[in-house]
Order: sequence, then structure tokens, then C-alpha cells
Amino acid sequence: MRRRCVVSLALVAALSLSLAGCLGLGEQNGGSDDPTGAVLDLAENATEVARTVGDIDWGKTVRAVVRDAATGEELAEVTDQARIEELFSPLSQVSGMAPAPDAPEEYVVEVWEPETVRLGQSADDVGEYKGLEVVTYEGSDVVTLRVVPISLSVNLTSEGGVADAVRALVR
Repeated sequence: MRRRCVVSLALVAALSLSLAGCLGLGEQNGGSDDPTGAVLDLAENATEVARTVGDIDWGKTVRAVVRDAATGEELAEVTDQARIEELFSPLSQVSGMAPAPDAPEEYVVEVWEPETVRLGQSADDVGEYKGLEVVTYEGSDVVTLRVVPISLSVNLTSEGGVADAVRALVR
């Protein structure tokens, strides 16, 4: 379920970026240069990204590791499921896509989850993988979600949300 949500987020984000012309995939709206149509399409897809992020099942997360973005130093590690869900629950209130802030990266939260148990494999033999990174920026409510396995990033506005929750965690 979690992996499906991450893939959905990635697909919606890629679609949104292509509609915005960020990927250079050609003109929007069937070759039309109508910027109003492109903006409306982008707004609809930003709403879908926000909905997808809000539906992520954080209960499958093994741990969240908060690192200083500049030094890489580990500042906190959360393994308690209730605290992990509390940390990321503000993502359900994401306002939509946003441009990258003109501020230095503050914290990087690594989201680790269990690998899939494959046929003939014991659950004791599986490890973890970093599926997502959440980046906060100094003095900003914008967060960047990096879907690590497919190297996709999307910036989202999360007013009073995830960035504040991460800052509170490391204080």
C-alpha cells in the first residue's frame, strides 16, 4: 500500500511538472499556447499531489532519521509508530505545489521502510530501504519530498506543518 502511494505521488508529480513545462515535454493542451489552461491543469494536479500525500500510510515506516542538511549529522531518530505518524500527519494539510524556496536546506528527514518479503524469503531476512526524504528549509513552510528510488522531487507548501514538526523534534 505504501509503495503504491509513493508511486502514485511520483506519477502525479511528474505529470504536474510536465504540465508546467519543467520537463520540456512539449506544449500543453494539445499544442495550444494557452497559459490559462496549463495553469488550471497544474492546479488540478497539485491538488491530486496533496491528496496523495495525505493518504500515505506512515504506519509502515520503520524509522525516520533527522539529519542536519549541511553536515549530515544525525540529530534524531524516531522509531515509535505513533510519533512517526504525528511527525508526518501535517502532510495531509499540504496546500499544494510550491517553487523551491530561496533559503538554505535546514533538515533532511530520511524515511525508512521494510523491503518487500519475496516468495521463499523469511521476514527475518529482509532489510530496510530509504524510500523518501523530506527536506525543510530555514525560515520556510515549503518542504521538498524526494522519492529516493526513482530520484523524483516535488516541493509542497505545508504551512505550520511538517517543517515545524521537524524543528520541534530536534529542539
